[in-house]
Amino acid sequence: MSEKKLTFTEHLGDLSRALVISGIAIVVCFGVAVVFWKYLHQAMMLPIRDLLPADSQPMYSGVFGPIFYMLKLGLLGGLIMAAPVVFWQLWWFISPGLYPREKRLAIPFVLAATVFFAGGVAFCYFLVLPFMAAYSIGQMTEEARMLLELSRYLSNASMFILAFGLIFEMPVLVFLLAAIGLVTPGTLGRYRKYVLLVTFTTAAIITPLADPINLTIVGAPLYVMYEMGILASRLFLWRKSKRRAQEDDTDV
Repeated sequence: MSEKKLTFTEHLGDLSRALVISGIAIVVCFGVAVVFWKYLHQAMMLPIRDLLPADSQPMYSGVFGPIFYMLKLGLLGGLIMAAPVVFWQLWWFISPGLYPREKRLAIPFVLAATVFFAGGVAFCYFLVLPFMAAYSIGQMTEEARMLLELSRYLSNASMFILAFGLIFEMPVLVFLLAAIGLVTPGTLGRYRKYVLLVTFTTAAIITPLADPINLTIVGAPLYVMYEMGILASRLFLWRKSKRRAQEDDTDV
């Protein structure tokens, strides 16, 4: 078994390379998203289109509002589309510290990270956003009139979409932490009750109607991500210990 030993300067060089490539991917995807920004606008309006009052009026704030709105849409689309490249560069950066056989997990890691991220984005887009919008609009008084400021709506929606995409990366994150030896399944298991509390507290904040059904709809997937992380770390460490035992037997 041979491992690549890097100096601190070499690590910084690798980090710079990963950031540059990730940045280029985001910029390219940003450009593509800006070209198709009208389709992205239609997609962002879809979760709330049927919820808006009949007298609601989408509007821009200021003369340059349409340009900033278009750029925000492009940035959101660029970040989502460039995610596989970012995950690939993250794996490339940490791979020198792994065993040769572990480095073969590059493609499964990138696929898993992309799928989990897309799952978090879809979960927020199809469930959280419509639910939150329906609740918020339901609090309007009869005398109130809604003016839908597009840039503000997009900023709020983007924050939730990207946040849930990152939250759904928890199994992959735990896998990485286990791979470099910063956490163990036993440590993660001891914090279950605290994670459960934080998870459903977060769900209660996200879902103003704090009834058991709505809390479960939002909170359960978040907690499942944590349990999947524990399972991933157990499997990884079990395979790693088994591989070391086989190498020790070979040496003997």
